[in-house]
Amino acid sequence: MLSLTKPLPDSFKVNGEDWTIDLSFDNVLRWYELLDDDEVDDYDKVLKAFAFFIGTGTGSTPETQVEVVSKISAYVQQTIYGDHDEPETDLEGTPMPQERFFSYDKDADAIYSSFMADYHIDLIDAQGSLRWEKFKALFDGLSDQTKFQQIISIRQRSPNGLEGEELTSLIEAQEYYRLDDKDSQDRLDQQMGDVFSMLSQAAEEG
Repeated sequence: MLSLTKPLPDSFKVNGEDWTIDLSFDNVLRWYELLDDDEVDDYDKVLKAFAFFIGTGTGSTPETQVEVVSKISAYVQQTIYGDHDEPETDLEGTPMPQERFFSYDKDADAIYSSFMADYHIDLIDAQGSLRWEKFKALFDGLSDQTKFQQIISIRQRSPNGLEGEELTSLIEAQEYYRLDDKDSQDRLDQQMGDVFSMLSQAAEEG
């Protein structure tokens, strides 16, 4: 991810070949949106992702495109704090459901206004230029006063100990800002891994 002593990578090496990548934040978010499109099968999702990360007319094989997008996906999912690759499990080893607190899609308005408030960055104007790593660092650093962080606080707040009007107000706010499971970023991150697992299994089965 982001380093203060090294330049951001502009290419990945796959099978001995360097691939120049476009890792602008909107490309990564477009990949997440594509993952959530039930009308596109997993194989086509990867090929479409290759087109907007790398470009068209490369003459690469579909297998190579899958490998390239898999490496890009692993990179954008890296995290500095905590280990999000290993989900929590119960005593029987079954993955436990995770709390879901935000969605790049459903919270787009709040994210946009929060970047303007904290950093005076217009994310629409920054499309195609602001790198994913920079976007993610700024996103993680949004202050508690921003609309986005206020929404997160509402979703996370426990109703325990509240009563009367205060409890009613919280319940109404949580219902207003509620995310369905399919909307959550955690689910999309998991789905990204599932796509490559299924493609790998299909390749092994021939």
